Amino acid sequence: MSESPPANNFAVGEVMLLIDQRDRSFLVSVPPPGDLVVRVHGEPFKSEDLTAVNDGGVLISPMRRRYLAVRPTLQEIIMNMPRQAQIIYPKDLALMLMWGDLTPGQRVLEVGCGHGAMTMCLLRALGPEGRLVTYDLRRDHLNRTRKNVALYLGEEPLTRWSPVTGNPAEQGFAETGMDRLFTDVPEPWTMVEAAAQALRPGAVWVAYVPTVIQMAEHVKALNAHHYWSLAQGFEALQRFWHVRPPSVRPSHRMSGHTGFMVVGRRRFKEA
Repeated sequence: MSESPPANNFAVGEVMLLIDQRDRSFLVSVPPPGDLVVRVHGEPFKSEDLTAVNDGGVLISPMRRRYLAVRPTLQEIIMNMPRQAQIIYPKDLALMLMWGDLTPGQRVLEVGCGHGAMTMCLLRALGPEGRLVTYDLRRDHLNRTRKNVALYLGEEPLTRWSPVTGNPAEQGFAETGMDRLFTDVPEPWTMVEAAAQALRPGAVWVAYVPTVIQMAEHVKALNAHHYWSLAQGFEALQRFWHVRPPSVRPSHRMSGHTGFMVVGRRRFKEA
C-alpha cells in the first residue's frame, strides 16, 4: 500500500495563487490567525482556511466556489501583483535574461525599476553570490520594489540589492567593472558614456524601450560610440493556443508588441 504524500500546506505570510473555474487568478497573502481575512470575489477566507490547503489542492469557499491553490511561479507573480507602473512582460524578461547572458554571482546594474518585475528576475537569477545595484529617479518606485521583493522572494535577496536614487545619465555610475547592465528608461542613449565607464570589457547591456524610434536611436548611439559594438534590436510576440479537444485554434488574444530590446557589447578599447 502506497503512502500518502507529505502535507505541503501554506504558511502564514506566504503568497498563494487561487485560480477559479473560469481560469481567473487571484494573488493573496496568507494572513496571521485572528480577525484578518482575505477576500476573493467578496468572500472572506480566514488564515485557518488558507493554511489548511496543500500546494496544488482545492480550496472550497463558503459559497461552494472551487479554487485551485498553488504556490505562484515568478511569471504568475509578475502578471498578478498589484502595480501602478507598467511592467515588462515575462516574454520580454525571459529574453532579456538570455540575451544578457545572466549567470549566478555576477555584479549587475539596473536602471529603472518600476514596481520591481525586472528587479525580482535579476535577483533570483543572480543567486546568493550575486549583487544588484538599482538606480531610479523615484524613491517611491524603489520603496515599492523593496516591498515586492520582500513579499514575493523573501528578505534574503534584499541583502544582495542596493537601491540608489539618481540619474546615471547626469551623475554617472558609482560602480566600475560591472558585468551586466539592464535598463528600462525611455532614453537609454543618454547614458552610453556612463555605461561604458561602469562596465568591464566584454560586458553586455540590455535596454528595454517602448517605441521603434527609441530602438533606432539607441542602436545608432551604440554604433557611434567607440566603446560599444554588436548592437542589435528586436521584439517578441507571443501567441497562446486554445487546446481543448475537439477545438485546437489560436487564442483570440495574444501578447503582441510590448516593447523593443536592444543589446550591445562593451569593447576592450577604442577601435
